Amino acid sequence: MALFWRVWAAVMLVNFAVLSGFVALATLQFGSINSALVGERLGVLAGRTVAPFEAAVRIGLPLSSVRNANALLERARQTDDSIVAIHVFDAAGGIVHSTTSPMPAEITAHAAQARALARGAPWNRETSDGFLSGINIAGQDGASAGGILVIYPGGGNVTRIRAMAAELELPALAVFLVSITLGAIALRLGLRRQIRAYERIDGAVASFERSAWRVAAGGREADVIADAGELRQLLAAAETRYRAVGRELAREDSG
Repeated sequence: MALFWRVWAAVMLVNFAVLSGFVALATLQFGSINSALVGERLGVLAGRTVAPFEAAVRIGLPLSSVRNANALLERARQTDDSIVAIHVFDAAGGIVHSTTSPMPAEITAHAAQARALARGAPWNRETSDGFLSGINIAGQDGASAGGILVIYPGGGNVTRIRAMAAELELPALAVFLVSITLGAIALRLGLRRQIRAYERIDGAVASFERSAWRVAAGGREADVIADAGELRQLLAAAETRYRAVGRELAREDSG
């Protein structure tokens, strides 16, 4: 049975590795898709909010002069209670309107970097501060006059990812138990002959070792060989023939 347990242990390890890899990859894929969906949703919200500010810039007004700006931002923020803040910032990155109080002086370094890389296109980024989603406000000359930044907490995404991992772990555990049970049955049936042969060899080796110890302990070699297993008897017969041939060669050399 030692052969069976070794093969079954290998099957268990392979199944565990495959299922663990599947759960890990599926969880990472879910996290990536969820992040993309959150970013797109925030981008749509920022796009709906930008219209009054773009209209003001087109007629030459600075962003800081937009009337009811805070009310407009607060109405957009109330579409999702999880939104941390919505900021309107100028071309230099300074915040001129915000749903938070006190109002931050400027956008974060992560937001400034993402904005620079986007080059006027809508952008999303996930940072330690949460999800950042921004949209550009184009000026009269086509250059950026500023933008709108929506900040969303990242904790909810982590919670959803953990929940998805937990949901995947239960079916994976069930599949693992079923697979190792079926694997044990299949191995037991498929390796019947090999297991029996292995057990015969293992028994012969054990018998040989016992007989060798008995001879070393002072037992009569003939009695020990008679009681030993097949392997020991074969080895004893081979040793007897070897010694007989040696004696015959010695006689021929002496004659």
